[in-house]
Amino acid sequence: MGAVKTLDDINAALADFSKQVQEVRDSPSDVDSAFRAGQAAMVASQVLLNPNGIGTAVAMQKDKDKVKEKIKELLTELQGAIDALQAPLALLSASTEWLAVQTQVNEARNWILNKADLRGKWTGGAAEEYFAKLQLQITATDTASAICEAVSNQLGTVSDAAWEFYSKVATDLVAFFTDFAAALTKISTGISTPIGIGDAIDALVSIINKVMEYGVVLGGVLMTQAHAINSIDSSVDNPRSFHQNKWPEIGAAKDLSIDAPDNERWAAR
Repeated sequence: MGAVKTLDDINAALADFSKQVQEVRDSPSDVDSAFRAGQAAMVASQVLLNPNGIGTAVAMQKDKDKVKEKIKELLTELQGAIDALQAPLALLSASTEWLAVQTQVNEARNWILNKADLRGKWTGGAAEEYFAKLQLQITATDTASAICEAVSNQLGTVSDAAWEFYSKVATDLVAFFTDFAAALTKISTGISTPIGIGDAIDALVSIINKVMEYGVVLGGVLMTQAHAINSIDSSVDNPRSFHQNKWPEIGAAKDLSIDAPDNERWAAR
């Protein structure tokens, strides 16, 4: 079957993911702005001017650091996916190339079937030897075609799994930023700052857990496919009709001559 997702599908998912990651990278400045606004609002409402004001300011700084630390943690969890951004494209490209090789193999098989079959035009011992080798070549092309298809399918499956991972993370990041923006708005009011801080941290913890969960699923898929590709790698060692890993040759013209060897084996009758 090959890969289900197209190059456009993968590019769209990766572009969306990259956009959301950039927003995560930019979010610490949004946090700073929200806390500055919150502190200004508290000053305006005399909250920071009471005997506990200094303590309130210190607590807000600690809370801001907690939020920023969670953002760093989120970026750490995303780092592997960021580093592997080109992998789905490479996998899909490789999958397509294997299909192209399969097409060439199939064309070679069809040429053998249609152009190299001399039945009805050639008889005798040499002909029988030729037809036996010819059948080996047909079988060899079938084997090679099946290997190409299997490798392409495995690479396509991994590419699809990567697409699903990036798509899910990007979608969840969009939802996260909706909740995170609402939390920052609460922080900036001063009055709802404690609630906003709790909401911001909860939103970050939730998205971090989801990214980790998707990473585990993707890792499982990659391990499964790695085992499958290892099996294919093993299967290409002396595959059917490739004796000693060599293409079954028909033989030199002299080997099929009616005069070889010594007018005995291929003597005309």
